[in-house]
Amino acid sequence: MTTHRITYHGPVALALPTATALADAAGVELTSSEAPRRRGRDGDDVVLALTVEASSEALAAALAQVREGLPAGAAVTLDKADTS
Repeated sequence: MTTHRITYHGPVALALPTATALADAAGVELTSSEAPRRRGRDGDDVVLALTVEASSEALAAALAQVREGLPAGAAVTLDKADTS
């Protein structure tokens, strides 16, 4: 398994459902997350950093599925992988 760092940017209301969807995806294990940080002046947008363990294939499938449900302006990005 590879450790991957993922970042969610978007509405605060979708931060937990997005993290849950990734954690529940087949072959993906959520190992940690940071506290959400507010982004922007209106306070509705947050940044949530997650760490998961998964194969590249399982993570790609999970990210594709999660991204389908995100509104415009929200994003889930793969920041880095650690294979050590």
